[in-house]
Amino acid sequence: MQDSCVSQHVQDCFVQLAISDTKFLQVARRTVKPSYFGSEVTTDLVQLCYNFFDQFARAPEQHFKDEVIRFLQSKSPDKVKLYEAYFDRIRTIEKPNVAYVISRINKFVQARELEHGTLKIIKLAQEGKFEEVRETMQKILKVGIGLEDVGLKYFENLTPTYLQQHRSNEKLIGTGLPCIDERFARGLCRTDFMCILGGYKGKKSWACVWFGCQALKQGLKVLHITHELSLEDTEKRYDMALGGLFDSTQEKRQEVVVETLGDLGEVLDTSKVEVPTIADVEEVRSVRKKMKRLGGELIIQKYPMGRCRMDDIERYLDYLESFEGFVPDVVINDYIEKMKIPCGENRRDYINDYYIQSKGIADERKLLMITVSQATREALRKLKFSQKDFAEDIRKLGNADVVFAVAQTDEMAEMNRMLFWVLAARNSPMDFGAMFQMNLDIGQFCLKSWSYSFVGGK
Repeated sequence: MQDSCVSQHVQDCFVQLAISDTKFLQVARRTVKPSYFGSEVTTDLVQLCYNFFDQFARAPEQHFKDEVIRFLQSKSPDKVKLYEAYFDRIRTIEKPNVAYVISRINKFVQARELEHGTLKIIKLAQEGKFEEVRETMQKILKVGIGLEDVGLKYFENLTPTYLQQHRSNEKLIGTGLPCIDERFARGLCRTDFMCILGGYKGKKSWACVWFGCQALKQGLKVLHITHELSLEDTEKRYDMALGGLFDSTQEKRQEVVVETLGDLGEVLDTSKVEVPTIADVEEVRSVRKKMKRLGGELIIQKYPMGRCRMDDIERYLDYLESFEGFVPDVVINDYIEKMKIPCGENRRDYINDYYIQSKGIADERKLLMITVSQATREALRKLKFSQKDFAEDIRKLGNADVVFAVAQTDEMAEMNRMLFWVLAARNSPMDFGAMFQMNLDIGQFCLKSWSYSFVGGK
């Protein structure tokens, strides 16, 4: 959503709440003018709710249809159909999240008031009335629905929130490694901020694509932001990962060596198989069509390295919601240290702030936020990272809800093996992991995994 507009979905939710929720209507009536809305239909229906409240001090609820019928008596048949279609759509919306609607509407109201008050502010500034300028701006910024979240009334809430269907920490995906997910049963949830720790060229971007694929397979909406990898390379990796396609733009088929492993990672067989490549456009289209049927969506956004701030990501999320109707379940930001962060002695504080803001976005928008982090130079090619191996700022560890480490020794790299370790978890078990087999020639970050335990500290 841009600052001066609000998505149609949020407007629809506002209308539904105005129809059905007296407390919401009471506070909205004082601050949200019907004229703020761009749609004539929305404006008229909000005004009907306000008129009803002014007369009866309650939301219209079941009487709203009668009010609409009365209002439409003097309208043309075409307009009647338009209003009826909109009213039918409103009735099919699931009960909105009141706090979310209020937060989006408040930004919208403030932007509209700022638009209206700009000329007044300029005039006051020209007249040297700076105290009145400050008062006017403060008044504008305080405009909005003043409904506070009182929190959870523990003894009045007889059904625990964590058992409710639309809880804010709803599980979205697992890791995709069965032996990890057996213990990591809570999974990755809405409002989680997850970080993947890895070395330089340590397959971190491939891990991001892996988790994006896990979300798409669950029918979720994914926004994948890349600062280092190009948009084209990120797109290609999704095709390879989802279709098992070989990375070649020359031939449509390619022979690949494939290992068959046992339950403990032992090699049972090695064979050569012929697989399609990314040069086979029809195969690529087939892969995308199959995934689309699962209901998920994927948007890939490339920012030039060192140009993007967290505010830019916030604005982009607003834009997607308002103009594309796209509200992501999962946001992958690959990765924070490649964003616009000043060099010098304050760099670590900026990184820490970006991590805090990332968690804030996850909380506010009820989504899963994923990023990656470099390990220190001393930790490169270690078999197992520790919590001290975060490069630049150890505070990253405290700001993330979940930290997974992906590590690989030189010997493991030759064998296409890697270690996946649960390094930190706020609400789940930690300090356990799995070895896994990869084949990035065909985009497969993880083909098979098996539990791994360190013996004697090794």
